[in-house]
Amino acid sequence: MNGTRSARASLWEKAMSLPMARDEDFFGPHRRPVGIDPQYLRVISDTALRSRLIMAGIAEGLQSPKGPQRIKSIIRLYPDFDAPRPGNRPRAIRAAAPPPSEPSRAAFGLPTVEELNALLTRIHQAEREVSHELQGRLSGDIDRLKKQIATLEGDDFERAFRELEQAMRQRRELGTQIREEAFRRIDADNSFEPRRYLRLIARERG
Repeated sequence: MNGTRSARASLWEKAMSLPMARDEDFFGPHRRPVGIDPQYLRVISDTALRSRLIMAGIAEGLQSPKGPQRIKSIIRLYPDFDAPRPGNRPRAIRAAAPPPSEPSRAAFGLPTVEELNALLTRIHQAEREVSHELQGRLSGDIDRLKKQIATLEGDDFERAFRELEQAMRQRRELGTQIREEAFRRIDADNSFEPRRYLRLIARERG
């Protein structure tokens, strides 16, 4: 009996030395259990130690990678060494939903409706700002070049005419430039959390 206690105590020390699980470590449908002391939620990469902790009744698996997934392996520790055995844990406990006041995590890395609306609104605002800047600049260049062409001759005329053609072409292609610049500005704003979902939105205009 003393040998068993000593072995469990050694395993417990190893378990408590593992890194604590963070909210962002939980993936997809897995969520941080409600009402559990954070110090008992740990990330573990040693599969052999994970199995030993579970078999000893010290831990239960909350999240584990399957196949090529690069998600964290997370266990819950039981200080009384009374962790439920694999297959015997009530499903309702594992799938416990957070209370209404706690923000739910987006499943599989997808945005919530609110996050998507915020992102789309921000894109429209950014495109309007960029369009105003670029359109105003190009319109000014085009007007200036048109006035110059009316008074120039020879090489100066040819140069101004080529510049005008280029400015007109840029205005036709401005839609793509506006979207690219709008996405770049949003992506650079670290204070805007929904920006991480830009990768889900095509940049090409339909």
